[in-house]
Amino acid sequence: MFESQFVDNHKFILATDEVGRGPLAGPVVTCAVKVSIDNLKSLVERLDSVGVTDSKKLTLKKMESILKELGVEKFSKFNEHELFQYSVEKVAPKKIDELNIFQASLFGMKKSCHNLLCDSSSVVLVDGKFPFSSKKINDIHPIIKGDSKSSLIGLASIIAKVCRDHLMTREAKKYPHYGFEKNAGYPTAVHRKAIEDYGITPIHRKSFKGVKEFVTQENS
Repeated sequence: MFESQFVDNHKFILATDEVGRGPLAGPVVTCAVKVSIDNLKSLVERLDSVGVTDSKKLTLKKMESILKELGVEKFSKFNEHELFQYSVEKVAPKKIDELNIFQASLFGMKKSCHNLLCDSSSVVLVDGKFPFSSKKINDIHPIIKGDSKSSLIGLASIIAKVCRDHLMTREAKKYPHYGFEKNAGYPTAVHRKAIEDYGITPIHRKSFKGVKEFVTQENS
């Protein structure tokens, strides 16, 4: 079990991941999962049994099926489950433009972890090369390709991905020309053509190449 190497002298282990760094529109969505060391083995076995892995390797239908099997239904700032707690944060396009996409992702993951009241009794696994800084948490480990190595990070990535895809499907009803229900805001040919034809929306990231060229006084 990958996570076992991090449990010494801790009561809880948290894992966090983000989804949506590459799109031209929509938020970055982050999720943190928190489990007590006592429940860690049972949870990892359960996650492995339902096929939890890196969300990029799974279809939306499969991810929805996994969450249904696990009984994960809500995407709020604080959610209670039989074996774990989890928190979902959405970093808005305006905040992404303010911070930059890298800092916005770390900001969201940090908020997701803080929502779960983690402290010095917790160890945090962060997907990627870089950890966030926190005065509340002493033990933070960046895990390269963590969503493939850690079932907990994999679960966080799946929750964040399903939440974001559902959100972008709702946005597609407000802004029907951009194909958000299919591209989730990523820069597909259809999306780029719609920006050229119809301009940008309030949920576009104005600091991103492919969007900033279309910012006008009216939508700035």
